[in-house]
Amino acid sequence: MEVSDDSGFLAVVVPAAYEGFVAPDWQFAQLFRHFTAQMDRRSLLLWGTGLKGVWRVEVRQRRSRACGFREVSGPIRVVGGTVLVTNYESLTMAAQFADVRLPERHQRDLLVELPDGEYACRVVQMFDPSAAESAGAGKPDFVLDFTRAASVLESWPGVPWFEAAPDAAPDPAT
Repeated sequence: MEVSDDSGFLAVVVPAAYEGFVAPDWQFAQLFRHFTAQMDRRSLLLWGTGLKGVWRVEVRQRRSRACGFREVSGPIRVVGGTVLVTNYESLTMAAQFADVRLPERHQRDLLVELPDGEYACRVVQMFDPSAAESAGAGKPDFVLDFTRAASVLESWPGVPWFEAAPDAAPDPAT
């Protein structure tokens, strides 16, 4: 699948459990507190990509041998039989407008069917964003492995691979 990213973030969302709306005039720090709360609820995993782009994402329902530049694993609780691979732009639309539900109509092809349950989601970034714009050659830029959780994983306390200060917003102009 291909996922556009204009802000340097990708996410996995459980549409049946994710509470998207924050406020019509949310502030960046408020939004990231909301994201952290949703990650604690296991309805969201959000990570930095290091660049903007259109990413090739390969989703696997098993632990793969994928080795890349960096990886992180986090917990996700599937309810409703699907997860959505999405971007920051969709998260902010849902955060600003109470009537926006994920997936948005144009994102239906980014839904992944998974049986309900507790999962470990392993995110592998296959390239170094400081050295390349993508993995290239038709290879996946990110590999997402979903495996049934064998033990309790800690929620992410913040957004992996995001180095900006918590009160700084991504600059959509860069």
